[in-house]
Amino acid sequence: MEPTVTGEVEARLIALACSAPPEGKDRWSLRLLEKHVALIEDIPDLDHSTIGRVLKKRNFAPT
Repeated sequence: MEPTVTGEVEARLIALACSAPPEGKDRWSLRLLEKHVALIEDIPDLDHSTIGRVLKKRNFAPT
């Protein structure tokens, strides 16, 4: 079952995607975002395809 993505979760995900990527990385990838979301306790674990759908829905593309 896919986790519920609330507006707050979307906002936090977009904020993460807008932040500087981890040291040694040029940009965020969907899989890298997936790994970092898993480390944040109050955000449900999301797979990279769900993250991609959320970002696409908001017309956001990590650079």
